[in-house]
Amino acid sequence: MKFSIITAKCNSKRLKNKILKKINSRNRAIDILIARARHIGLPIILATSNSKNDDKLVKYVLNKYQNIKIFRGSENNKLKRWYDCFTKYKIKKACMIDGDDLCFCYDMYKKAMNKIGQNDLIKYPNNLIPGLFTFVIKKKALIKTKKYFIKKTKTEMAEIFFEKAKIKNKTLKVKKIFLKKNIRLTLDYIEDLRLFKKIYKLFSNNEKSIKVLNFLIKKPNLCKINFFRNIQWKRKQELEKITF
Repeated sequence: MKFSIITAKCNSKRLKNKILKKINSRNRAIDILIARARHIGLPIILATSNSKNDDKLVKYVLNKYQNIKIFRGSENNKLKRWYDCFTKYKIKKACMIDGDDLCFCYDMYKKAMNKIGQNDLIKYPNNLIPGLFTFVIKKKALIKTKKYFIKKTKTEMAEIFFEKAKIKNKTLKVKKIFLKKNIRLTLDYIEDLRLFKKIYKLFSNNEKSIKVLNFLIKKPNLCKINFFRNIQWKRKQELEKITF
């Protein structure tokens, strides 16, 4: 079985309940993620936590959507949540969509799913604009990594564990427009929320990422709203690598 899995929860320290934040008059962050995930063409699972904090997210999705499966697992051990989700639904490979990535490129996920071949993991280029792609992975990758994450209390930086387990992987090849520019498309801070509100005031939920990027390249002042936050985001990632 193949799925698109949206990983999201409400307990965010920097921007509380960001997954349920209103982005425009009709849509919350989770609505945009689901709309975009549908373009991948696979059944969708919301993988959230067993915490009571996420009851409202689950209730919202169940009330609004008929065909979205819900998986609830470990709150902080994200890799265990993924592993348990794969096991429950007998998933062989899946598109892993981060709940922060409101402009993720569904075309990249479709390409990665087709290109995974004998690899266990398709990962993003290091210089990819933040928020466009996370992983396409096989259950094999999680099985091989299990011994490294199973006793951990926190596994937010999944790539560290994949590197430790020496997972057979391939880096996704993308067009130059998707590579490093002064653009940040991930939802962690209030400034990120402000940018997404401006984007989705002008574009539909399922607009192609390349069209959004072409627009932002011509509007550098818009990108300044949140790009300075990328420094803090990178520092946080580096700190997690050091403490691993």
